[in-house]
Amino acid sequence: MMNNVNVMQRILVIDDDLDVRESIRDLLASENLGCSVAATGTEGLAKLKAESPDLVVTDIQLPDVSGYQVCQSVKRDAGSRQTRVIMITGRFTEPQDKVQGFESGADEVFTKPFDPKYFIARVKSILRKAA
Repeated sequence: MMNNVNVMQRILVIDDDLDVRESIRDLLASENLGCSVAATGTEGLAKLKAESPDLVVTDIQLPDVSGYQVCQSVKRDAGSRQTRVIMITGRFTEPQDKVQGFESGADEVFTKPFDPKYFIARVKSILRKAA
């Protein structure tokens, strides 16, 4: 049984905060997990179509559309329906916000700041399940 995630899997990080995008990208890179980044939901959805990532990590609060809407778009589109989604948030921290994330189709919902080791463990677990 293989415990490592295939390095060929692609991750898309959507967050309007440059520091958050870079820190998640660097965290993923430290685990040999490559990713691309987007600053808005619209940019992220365009990259989703162009790159067909295996996993999308999206902030819930984006400047143009919500992360909930991004997740719903991912899950509605036949070409990306199998793509896994992790939502992250620093503002929406009530249980109902997480419930809304799961109801939108998210595989996991994190509140910032989050434990990097746990985040990576969940990313790898979700990618293994997607494979």
